[in-house]
Amino acid sequence: MLRKSLLCAASLLFAAGCNDAETNEDTFRDGLPSKEMMQVKAPKESGQGLTASGPSAMYGLGQKAEYYQATVNATVSINGGTLWVLNLIEQIAKYPPTTLEENKAVWGPHTDALSPTTWRLTVTKSGDASFSWVLEGKAKADADSGFKAVLSGTQTVAVDANGERLKGFGSGELFIDWDASHSLPDGDENVGTVEIRYARPSATAEATVEADFRQVRDEQDPQQRVDGNYRYKASATAGGEFDFASAKDIDNGDPLRAKLEKLSIKSRWTATGAGRSDIKVTGGDLKGEATLSECWDTNFLSTYFIVSLDPRLGYGEAEAACGGFNAAVYSSL
Repeated sequence: MLRKSLLCAASLLFAAGCNDAETNEDTFRDGLPSKEMMQVKAPKESGQGLTASGPSAMYGLGQKAEYYQATVNATVSINGGTLWVLNLIEQIAKYPPTTLEENKAVWGPHTDALSPTTWRLTVTKSGDASFSWVLEGKAKADADSGFKAVLSGTQTVAVDANGERLKGFGSGELFIDWDASHSLPDGDENVGTVEIRYARPSATAEATVEADFRQVRDEQDPQQRVDGNYRYKASATAGGEFDFASAKDIDNGDPLRAKLEKLSIKSRWTATGAGRSDIKVTGGDLKGEATLSECWDTNFLSTYFIVSLDPRLGYGEAEAACGGFNAAVYSSL
């Protein structure tokens, strides 16, 4: 509900803003994050991005690799969590600011005719290529002192040899406060926070995204709050790697083994898509630790599998089946 109301407000609103200042409003748009800067990309199949849908066949040798798919699903989770934010900011900022000063642009405050919530976006310029921004909301009937920061961030835009800003390149941080948005009149069911740090210096440089989720709702158990950490880096020519860790109950709901274990996965892949995942599970009801590794080929079909708890389930030889990823490398998260 909150996402819908935000987007509706953005589509109507901010068209009403007008000013006659000479300051270039595009300067402030450059200081806002973009999809290109923050996208987490998994290996692609036939040039097309993959979705979170599972494989149609049983997991196993020669079938779609289970932990390749788990990696794709994790990237979809991160992108889905930020995409609505970036779409919203893009919709707001395409209209003229309501007020424009030398070092600050403000869109709003505005309340959609059918919404109980008022919104305001402020972008502040602190240097030639440095910006901070915040999107705030409040109940329509509240005073301006009631505004709460729902989304906020900072960004440094990359510049070329002439000192000109390069749109879509740079680095920054984004903070989403779902607890704050949850308290607004049309807040949705999301809770917790996420801090995202990102860098995309140029079209050829390595891109990185780090995300720390804190006390968010567990999709498998809506009554449970969990933390999750993600680390991603990739380039167009050298492939990439993705680490993620979270607290999960790996015992399939067994009431006698209900403690949460720490599950961490490190996936690495080449520019052709072939790769490897190494998984480690510790804590909770588990005594010691359990490890698992799987490799896949350029068609994302499983070629190697080994699990410490039962080596009889494994198949393949790492040296022949895992390309350059012969040795296990576990996440440090």
